[in-house]
Parts: sequence; structure tokens; C-alpha cells
Amino acid sequence: MMSSSEDAAVSELARRILRSNGLTIIHNGELSEQIEQLSFELSDRAPKIVFGIKGQINSSNKIIFENKNTGDGMISISPPNSLEIVWIKGGLNVWEKLRQKIIELGAAGYPGCVGCAGPAASEPWDEEYSRNEIL
Repeated sequence: MMSSSEDAAVSELARRILRSNGLTIIHNGELSEQIEQLSFELSDRAPKIVFGIKGQINSSNKIIFENKNTGDGMISISPPNSLEIVWIKGGLNVWEKLRQKIIELGAAGYPGCVGCAGPAASEPWDEEYSRNEIL
């Protein structure tokens, strides 16, 4: 079970991904099929969302999300140096929670819907506060 601060970080990264014009997920190779499935499921459940999702393999245990035109994110054990990156502490176990949140928000109509992403979606993200809560 995720803490509320972890859940908030997962939601923030999902919103950033859905607002982007494209996404590259850098991973160690274990997510290749799941990234492809995410792309198909998102297009099936939220056909109005059109952007490319591509995977890039590296040797790190981090999962890095590079979004075009929105802030980036990372799932890892240690936080990134930049507070511009949404950090979610964890590993592959968190990936599934993020994937589900992306699909859930996309199917609800985010980012084109009003209020479907909850009240936190309209507030500015405070990465420093989030990291202090997680650590």
C-alpha cells in the first residue's frame, strides 16, 4: 500500500505524462512489453489521447520518464538531484500503480475533463514537500 505522499507523486507523474506530447520511458529492459501494452490500452480506453510512447533500454535500475513539454519523472530508490523531476521511491512494483493511474485518468478524460483528476490537479506541485514526506 502506498502512502498518501507516494500516491500524490504517482498521480502527479501520471498527469504530466497525459499532458505531454510524447513520452520516452528509459528502463533496464524489463518493461518493454508492458510499455507497448500501456500504449495500446491507453489508445483503446482514451482514444482522444494521441502521443507516442517509446521505450529506451539502459543498464540502470531507475525508470526515467522524459515527457515532451511537461516535467519529467523517475521511479528509483534514491531521489534525482533536480526538484524539477517528480520522484517516486521504489522500483518495478510502483510501475504497475503508475500504469493504472495513467489509464484511469486517461479513460476519465484527463487532461480535457474538469475535476476528473481530483482537487490536487489544480494545485502547483511541490516536489520538495513530496520528497520530505517520502524520506
